[in-house]
Amino acid sequence: MNRTHLSLRYTTLVLFILASTWAWADRQPVQPLKRDSLNVKALSWSELPQGQMLQSAHPVKLSVKGRSLRITSRHEQVLPIYTNGGTLYLAMQLSPGVNWLNGLPRGHYRINNRTIKIK
Repeated sequence: MNRTHLSLRYTTLVLFILASTWAWADRQPVQPLKRDSLNVKALSWSELPQGQMLQSAHPVKLSVKGRSLRITSRHEQVLPIYTNGGTLYLAMQLSPGVNWLNGLPRGHYRINNRTIKIK
C-alpha cells in the first residue's frame, strides 16, 4: 500500500472515532441541577436598608466644561455619580490625573455631596 492510501485510512478512522464519541456524548442523559442549599429569605423592597450616598475614597476636583465633566484625582479610585433624586447613575473608575466624562444627559447630579449641573 502506498503512503497516501494509509493516510486516507488513518484520517477516516480518526473521523469515525470522533463522530461516534460526539454521538455518544449527545446521548448522555441530562442530570437535573441540585436544589440550592441556602434557606435565605429575600428582602422586600421596603425592607432594604436605607443608606447614604457613597463618596469617593479620596478628594477630587470637579469642573464642568459644556456637557463634559472634568475630574481631577491624585489616586486611582471609583467615583459614584448619583442623580439629583439619589439614584446611582454611574460608578466611574478614575485613574490618577485628569479624567473626562463626556455626554452626560442634561440635569443635576450629586458627586461627593456636591451638586453638579450639566446644561
